[in-house]
Amino acid sequence: MKGTATMMSVETRFGTFQAADHDVIQMPGGVPAFEACTRYVLVSGPDIQPFNCLQGLDAPHPSFLVIDPRLVEAAFGQALSPMDYRRLDAGAGDPLLWLAVVHIGAGEDITVNLRAPIVVNPRRMLAIQALPHDSAYRHDHPLRLEAADAGLHP
Repeated sequence: MKGTATMMSVETRFGTFQAADHDVIQMPGGVPAFEACTRYVLVSGPDIQPFNCLQGLDAPHPSFLVIDPRLVEAAFGQALSPMDYRRLDAGAGDPLLWLAVVHIGAGEDITVNLRAPIVVNPRRMLAIQALPHDSAYRHDHPLRLEAADAGLHP
């Protein structure tokens, strides 16, 4: 018999969201500059869609606005290394969740990091930031005006 999930309130810069304990994503090693934060939740709400918030649960509690990279670049596709698959405890055929970090700069400057996406294995609730040395994508891919006109406002 499965127990009842423990719910938690998650405070983000985009509002307060509810998440269950089984929604916690482990990210061993964290992300560059936030290595101490290894637990995250991915939260979503109608006010930020099609974006999501990847909120750190450990100090310093980083918060990342993320988006499915295929919404930014329809042909997005990036290979993972055998080491990345091991770190995710995933096989080549396992469904994975790909997230690109959005950066909102001064003025109208909004970019998306397609070079180093965050990849989640939802079956194991494990994530990594894939940092391929030979990616064809940019870390500062512009979020195009056409995308913004399609309702992609942060």
